[in-house]
Amino acid sequence: MKSIQSYFIKRFLFAALIISPYLIQAQKVAVVLSGGGAKGLSHVGVLKALEENHIPIDYIVGNSIGALVGAMYAIGYSPEEIEEFVQSKEFIEWVSGNIDQHSYYSIISDPNASWVSMPFSIKQTFQSRLPSSVVSPHLMDFAVMNLFSSASAAANYNFDHLFVPFRCVAADIDSTKLIVLKSGQLGASVRASTTFPFYISPIRIDNRLLFDGGMYNNFPTDIAESEFKPDFIIGSKAAGNYPPSEESDIVSQVQNMLMRKSDFNISIGKGLVIESKLGRTGVLDFSKIETYIDSGYSAAMEQMETLKLLIQNRSVPDSINAARDRFKAHCRPLTFDTIVIKGVNSHQARNIRSRLNHHNKLLSINEITENYMALLMDDKFSNIYPQMYFDTIKQDFELHLDITMADKFMAQFGGNISSSGSNEAFIALKYRFLQNMGGQFGVNGYYGRFYSSFQANALFELTGSMPIYIDFTGNLARKDYFSNTNYFFEDPTPAFLMNDERFIDVNIGHIVKKYNKIAVGIGYAGRNFDYYQSNSFTRNDTADQTDFSFVIPHFVYEYNSLNRKQFANKGMRLMFSAKYFNGNEINIPGTFGNSNDTLNNHHSFFQLKFLYDNYFAHVNRLHFGFLLDIVASNQELLMNTTSTVLSSPVFVPIPEMQSMYLDRYRAFCYAGGGLKTIFDLFKNMDLRAEIYIFQPYQRIVDQGVDTKPTLGPTFSDPSFTLSGRFVYRTPIGPVSLSFNYFDRSGDKYAIMFNFGYLIFNRSMFD
Repeated sequence: MKSIQSYFIKRFLFAALIISPYLIQAQKVAVVLSGGGAKGLSHVGVLKALEENHIPIDYIVGNSIGALVGAMYAIGYSPEEIEEFVQSKEFIEWVSGNIDQHSYYSIISDPNASWVSMPFSIKQTFQSRLPSSVVSPHLMDFAVMNLFSSASAAANYNFDHLFVPFRCVAADIDSTKLIVLKSGQLGASVRASTTFPFYISPIRIDNRLLFDGGMYNNFPTDIAESEFKPDFIIGSKAAGNYPPSEESDIVSQVQNMLMRKSDFNISIGKGLVIESKLGRTGVLDFSKIETYIDSGYSAAMEQMETLKLLIQNRSVPDSINAARDRFKAHCRPLTFDTIVIKGVNSHQARNIRSRLNHHNKLLSINEITENYMALLMDDKFSNIYPQMYFDTIKQDFELHLDITMADKFMAQFGGNISSSGSNEAFIALKYRFLQNMGGQFGVNGYYGRFYSSFQANALFELTGSMPIYIDFTGNLARKDYFSNTNYFFEDPTPAFLMNDERFIDVNIGHIVKKYNKIAVGIGYAGRNFDYYQSNSFTRNDTADQTDFSFVIPHFVYEYNSLNRKQFANKGMRLMFSAKYFNGNEINIPGTFGNSNDTLNNHHSFFQLKFLYDNYFAHVNRLHFGFLLDIVASNQELLMNTTSTVLSSPVFVPIPEMQSMYLDRYRAFCYAGGGLKTIFDLFKNMDLRAEIYIFQPYQRIVDQGVDTKPTLGPTFSDPSFTLSGRFVYRTPIGPVSLSFNYFDRSGDKYAIMFNFGYLIFNRSMFD
């Protein structure tokens, strides 16, 4: 077969050499870019090779990723500029849909142990629905608007008037037809062409729901022929047809049902196919962008001598660059003074404009980017689709937002499955609302042998020049340390240590740009300890009780850019809090008390906490982190050692330590810190090694049962913690297997398995 093709190519080359100079000058060349997901970035290398060798590009046609690369070239981006763009952090974020989940609006709320969230409406019959996309399209929608809106207006929304005439294709599944997109919003056309079913949700253009054109034609050379009638077609192939379906492989069956077979050949004499050697890789594997580009460049260079014989005329670099500059000079900055909002009522629209800081004034798209991202992070919105339209009368743009509100109710489910006694289930229910004021009402519950809690919350958001939020939280919680350490006993002896907490807290806060939160508040909190001062107790003995009631004014500043709520490997968290405790202690002696008298003492003290958690260095698959936790307080010693230690702040650098009573890591004043090294074994699997030191200012020294403790010497007797851990991140939560060393009496080593999150409702005392 190859020998036959070689014969015809040689015959065609011979014919091409004797064509008259007049006809050669008239040659017009179209470049066709196939789909192929991430592999389609090889097209950038092909365009780069063509320009370097002065091969003219008179028209360009693309599908899917080829539509994106082709559209960027068509609006005046050079191959080098496209290469720089697709290798940028911003591009990786929007093609993967990775919106930072710990920035903007989301840092108002405390993290919880949820695995899944399920929006629902009580007005409609519950129906099970498959998600419309694996990749969130929100960043992509904003990016293509930002990228192509000005060029669309400069071309008067006619793709023939771009720097290079352009076409892309999309599939209309209702009519089962291939749609050729040649006018309108260039960004929307590219977005439609890249909508691979189930990966990215579709969009509507002219009331047609459009998907990836590769469903019907992944190599649209026939579109280039019918639309532009070129003399020669250069096809860049980065995809192929799927192999035949197998009985046991449902994925291959779905792929073949969705995608028609495409013809990746061009008739001899009409064009040439450049096929990049890419191997097997995932559609969304954007980890090898440089490799893809290089493969396209190499494949084009291998065919370059043949191309130069087939295409005799050459482009002139100075003329190409001048034409680019002329087109770009007509592209206006994306400024606007009007926002048109659809899909919501007038009160909601007013709220949204206020949150975008728009008050009928001229803004640039960059000035609203952070506020727009904050809207995307708000779970009251299901979808926001942006477009920029040029107003020929005002000679400026209008921002159009088509908004779909989320269902008002949301249920969350999660928890933790553990080899220790810290198993727990988590459930939450929220009601979200947005009118002139936005917010939510919610309840949640944790249920387990070690930890149980019920919390009610009301959050109100007030927009304006300095938007604030008001948060009301009520919480009941119990930690039963004895059940956690003796979980093998079906009928354990009475718990020697239980910690009950209840509080009502009010906070007023402000989100300061990205990642930052400042809040002041006041709470009323109670705390009750039930405990034995000795392990030599029987069922007939009575536990000691210490009960606290405090009014707690407080202040907190927090910066949080960590990429995960547990087991992060990027970002930073910086937190400073100041609390003042004023209230009473009631001590009721138990069996081991020297007196039967109930004691009542007043306490007032401050507590300052500084936390710094920073993943400061990244070398290939290695990440290095540093943790510093400092607490200072003038808290007083209590009536006995157990109650004093229990009421002390605690250092918990690894999750499992939250569910253990470790008196060696508690003190009124301390400094704790350590180093973390994380190695990415695979895409979703990490190996973590951590070492920490805990240094109390003065240790609490036990002086015997029912005797007031004393404070030890300053800066002595530190404690260490070591942890090695495998973490596998599933779609719903992490699975971890850890080997830990703790400074404690008895067995200092522990192997622990956890699936889920060891995260609890916040405490007023930690």
